[in-house]
Amino acid sequence: MRQTRSLLTRALIAASLLAMAAPLVAQPTIVLIGGKKQGMNKGEHDFPDGILKLERIIKASPDFAKLKPIVKSYPVGFPRNLSEIDDATVVVMYFGPVAGADGKSASPVQDPAVAAELDKLAKRGVGFVALHQAFTMPSDATGPSPFMALLGATRPSGSDYSIEAAPVSVTETTKLVTRGVEQFDYLDEYYSGITFGNVNPVLGARSHVQFKAGKGAYEEPSRNRTIAWTFNRPDGGRSFSFTGGHYLTTLDQPQARTVLLNAILWAAKEDVPQAGAQSALPTASRMGMAPPPEPQLVVYPAENVKVEAQPWGKLEWFAHRSIGNSSNVTIGQATFNPGKGNAAHWHPNCDEVLHVLKGRVVNKIGDKEYEMKAGDTMTIPEGVMHSTRNIGTDEAIVAISYNSADRIAIGE
Repeated sequence: MRQTRSLLTRALIAASLLAMAAPLVAQPTIVLIGGKKQGMNKGEHDFPDGILKLERIIKASPDFAKLKPIVKSYPVGFPRNLSEIDDATVVVMYFGPVAGADGKSASPVQDPAVAAELDKLAKRGVGFVALHQAFTMPSDATGPSPFMALLGATRPSGSDYSIEAAPVSVTETTKLVTRGVEQFDYLDEYYSGITFGNVNPVLGARSHVQFKAGKGAYEEPSRNRTIAWTFNRPDGGRSFSFTGGHYLTTLDQPQARTVLLNAILWAAKEDVPQAGAQSALPTASRMGMAPPPEPQLVVYPAENVKVEAQPWGKLEWFAHRSIGNSSNVTIGQATFNPGKGNAAHWHPNCDEVLHVLKGRVVNKIGDKEYEMKAGDTMTIPEGVMHSTRNIGTDEAIVAISYNSADRIAIGE
């Protein structure tokens, strides 16, 4: 009997030691990289809001919730401290070339520091997902495109394209990234000037050429074109690219959303559900229609308002997506102490309307200053640097509103 107990005790100890020695399954780190807007209409090339929406979609997915992922979002571009993304399991890129200070168009990956970081991550086998123009290089770029090694394909800016509703079909033979996806019609921008390496087609669309070098050039007949593909890199990493995403509504299209969620899981080397990954956020029921609004609070009690202390005073928010009472706007109030002001900052995804409720302030917009008193209103366009300073002897109170429920402030 003693011998039996001794053997049992040893077995339990051994099992405990093995359990302690077994490596824990690491949480995947999903890094979402956006970019600056390119001066298009609302909802087009809206990379900052696209990243924020994609983050919400991922966090509302039961398939991702099982993995308990760490999600890091950078709506307007790579972080200044690139070491912040060293722990990435998969990097999702949703940006395009933008004009620099010299007026020339440039892709974020042309920054030597960014290029070195991506190369380091790729060598570690990190996955990559590229949306819309994230695999596009400026047409005047010299040397080989880094996207050929990273994504298996590239295109020059300004190459042939169309904007139309086209039939999209599944072309993937392994049926991994396209699990749960059937043929669908889809409005987007379709590219025909893509150079492909050894990639695996995933989605195809029958589209036309409507524009050449930015000029109308409608061509018949339409042709089948690859619009999504996977690339198994020699370093062991996985990459997925999708030319769609010209419109922010891409993320509301149920089939496109499933493909993107599947692709992120696949690139992260996680299992893709047989029925395709899903999210609890509503999708559009038909092409061109907005999804049903998310449930919202009707009344936000005053006692629930949180006060954010600032070096210059305080901020209070009354409506915002994070509060749960808005899907389209942010409403708040800023109180400035006498002689105090906030740092110069700008908003990449929204206009601001500022209305003085009490006191006297100076608003600096660019290099100009405007003195305002109670009752005065100012509109500050998206992307414009600005700051506010109290020039009175009493506190100044300013009502602030934004045409986005996901206000982003850079430099604040």
